[in-house]
Amino acid sequence: MRRPTLRGRLTVVTATAVAIAVIGVSIAAWLLLRDQLRAQVKDDLYQQAGTFLKRTDPTKLQSPPVWVKPDVSTLFGVVEPNGTRKRPEFQSLSLPVSAADVAVAVGDSGPVVRDVSVDRVHYLMLTIHSGRGDAVQLANDMTDVDTTMTDFGILLGVADAIGIVIAAALGYGLTVAGLRPVYRVAAAAAHVAQTQDLATAVPVAPREIAEAASVAGSVNQMLTALGLARDAQKQLVEDANHELATPLTSLRTNVEMLLRAERNPDRRLEPEDRRRLLTDIDAQMRELDHLIEEIVELAKDPSSAEEPLELDLAEVTRAAVVRARARTPETTFELHEETVGVTGQRLALERAVLNLLDNAAKWSPRDQPVLVEVRRWHGLAEVAVSDRGPGVPVGDLERVFERFHRTAEARSMPGSGLGLAIVRQVALAHGGRAWLALRPGGGTEAHIEIPQG
Repeated sequence: MRRPTLRGRLTVVTATAVAIAVIGVSIAAWLLLRDQLRAQVKDDLYQQAGTFLKRTDPTKLQSPPVWVKPDVSTLFGVVEPNGTRKRPEFQSLSLPVSAADVAVAVGDSGPVVRDVSVDRVHYLMLTIHSGRGDAVQLANDMTDVDTTMTDFGILLGVADAIGIVIAAALGYGLTVAGLRPVYRVAAAAAHVAQTQDLATAVPVAPREIAEAASVAGSVNQMLTALGLARDAQKQLVEDANHELATPLTSLRTNVEMLLRAERNPDRRLEPEDRRRLLTDIDAQMRELDHLIEEIVELAKDPSSAEEPLELDLAEVTRAAVVRARARTPETTFELHEETVGVTGQRLALERAVLNLLDNAAKWSPRDQPVLVEVRRWHGLAEVAVSDRGPGVPVGDLERVFERFHRTAEARSMPGSGLGLAIVRQVALAHGGRAWLALRPGGGTEAHIEIPQG
């Protein structure tokens, strides 16, 4: 089933609105003209009745009075209080009598004006008390009025139809013109879908209407965001491929050495060499497993990983410290905390803090504790991890948050170069920031700062 188009809907809505307005005005004009014509006939009847009552009894007329309009068929009659009706001798038709007319003859009611049909002809009839104990009836033929109203109604109908058609055509044209920017956006989106060229922007004319410019701007922002996301994804894949190559090559080399030794009995390895190779393979497997885990973590969308909850950042940090002590029992962690409420993702925040703790434990001397602080600061919640290691070169304080970036000193140490990138990603996802600073007296201070919940 074909879906209705916005162009068609707007055209129908425009035509309908115009039709309602035009038909409403036409009906009002038709009713106004009808009321005016009826009022004019009614005034003539009252004027004729006033003259009639002053002069004579209508039943005694030998011919129509001279003051009656010759171009209007007028009927006369008299209603007795008992309901008997009379007519002049020259008149072949009698006017109808109802209870309302009898009430006027008796004097219980004022004048009555009503529509009647006499010999299948429409009349407007006035019944008025004569002052002689009966009621006089006068009726004017409404054929000309009805004909006028019919012709006027037909004229209005034709004019309305023409007006509605013109309005629909104009509405269609204006809708097409108004939706032209939307078509341009749709064409640009179709081009992007076909070519995968996210650099293509929707053109915005200098005098573009505000709504169309807003839509085009939003689409361009979306394309820019998609382009950045795709570039970041591509970069992550390339970096991951580069970083995975080293441990995989080393692992493959060691496995091949073991396989050659097993296939050639005369070249079997000494138990000590075999143990050393297996130990090296185990370490490489652990490093590879850790690297893959961090790549997967970094590739996740931080906004959809888990539902944000109301948390105590001090409690989250305590859990991270417990895990860090289990992983590096030779390192001492000193925790100074205060309760700070935040709204965030518990597992992501705990992982970010744990990365800072692992990083500090890797560089801190064994006789120097790692200081961990949780505190409030001007409406913000902050976790600070300080060590007494060699510190980070000033030129690398910002670059260490890039994926797979490692300082010259760190290249000889185990690690993936992704830990701090994950820390910054989590901080940004919580509306905060992460940074490093040199610690007075030597060492490094790592900070995570997010809004209080």
